[in-house]
Amino acid sequence: MMDKFKTMETLEQQTAEHQDWKIETEDNHSQVVIIAPHGGGIEPATTELTKLIAKEGNYNYFVFNGMRSKGNQELHVTSIHYDNKIAIDLVKRSERTIAIHGCKGESPIVYIGGKDELLSKKISNSLKQIGIKVAHAPSNMSGKQSNNIVNCNQLGAGVQLELTSALRKQLFKNGKYGYHNRTNKDNWSNLMYQIAQAIVESTSQVD
Repeated sequence: MMDKFKTMETLEQQTAEHQDWKIETEDNHSQVVIIAPHGGGIEPATTELTKLIAKEGNYNYFVFNGMRSKGNQELHVTSIHYDNKIAIDLVKRSERTIAIHGCKGESPIVYIGGKDELLSKKISNSLKQIGIKVAHAPSNMSGKQSNNIVNCNQLGAGVQLELTSALRKQLFKNGKYGYHNRTNKDNWSNLMYQIAQAIVESTSQVD
C-alpha cells in the first residue's frame, strides 16, 4: 500500500499533533537507540516493546504513536523517507540502532533485517533461545537501504525487527493488542519481558 504522506515532514504539516499522533522520546545519553517509527495504532505493540527494551537497557528511544480511533495506517511513512528531526538526531548520535516494526502474519515470527550483521546475529540467537522463530527479512522489508533511518547511525548499520501480528498478540495475556489491552501493563505477558531482555543481552555483547 502506498503511503498517504511521502515524508514525516509532510505528515506533520498536514495532521494534528496530540490529536492524530504524538511522539515519546527519551535521551539517556546511551550509544544505543530503540525506535518505533510506526507505533501506537499504526503497528500495535511496537511502542510498548520499544519502551520496555529502552527501560531495561537504559537506552535512548523514540516512538511515533498513531492516536486515531481508526485510520492510523494513513500515518505510516516508510523508513527510507523517515525525516522526523528528533528521530534522525537520536539515530545519528548512536552507534547501535534497533527499529521495532510490525508486519502481517498468521505465524509468530520475527523477521530480521538491517545492515548491522553482528548485532542481527546476536539478537537472532537470543530470540531462538527463548523459543521465538526467526527468519531473514524478505526483500520488501529487508532494511538494507543506506537511507533507511535504522542505518543512519555512526556505524551506517542498524537492525530492523519485523514482528508478525500473531507474535505481537502473544505479547499480551489475553491475546489482544487493541489500545486498552496493550496499554494495560497487567496484560503484558512474560514473552514481552523475555523478548526485551533477550535484545538487551544481545546488545550488551557487541559493546
